Amino acid sequence: MVISVPLKIGKIIKSKKMKKIKEIMVDEPRHCEKSQSVQSVVTEMSKSNIGSLPVVDKNKKVIGVITDRDICVGLSNTNKPLTELKVHEVMSTQAHTCTPEDDASTALKIMRTKKVGRLPVVDKDGRLKGIVSLNGIVRHHHENNEKVEEQYTGEENVMNTLHAIADRNHRYNYNFENIE
Repeated sequence: MVISVPLKIGKIIKSKKMKKIKEIMVDEPRHCEKSQSVQSVVTEMSKSNIGSLPVVDKNKKVIGVITDRDICVGLSNTNKPLTELKVHEVMSTQAHTCTPEDDASTALKIMRTKKVGRLPVVDKDGRLKGIVSLNGIVRHHHENNEKVEEQYTGEENVMNTLHAIADRNHRYNYNFENIE
């Protein structure tokens, strides 16, 4: 898809073709099921150096997401040991997704508006096909010697998306002055 961008009245430039998510996503990402123990998810996240996993049902349809933050909050709200706590007890049931055919600017818009750094990639039936992250978009362009800032202008650019994600953490009024 080629986007025409009006610069001034009568002048239009053609921007480069937007990358499709299928060109950027990680195929066959790690995932978990809602009946798994949180302990097994923590082990997988730690071993894989990741902070979230899509939660899928037996047909690999995405039914939620579990993050390291979900786990921390869940542990603080229960007396259950980590080995007895199940994914469905702490996961987020709202998963923001995109499709392999979406372009990267669509993924950036979802990330920016929903304030998330990664999206499960699903087919038309909601089955998990991959995962795309803000880091992955930047890495993909860097590895291919492409300038991200030239690809994504306007609202759906990397800096606006990163700012929106970073801004979500300001919901809490932390007072770090008294910490020793």
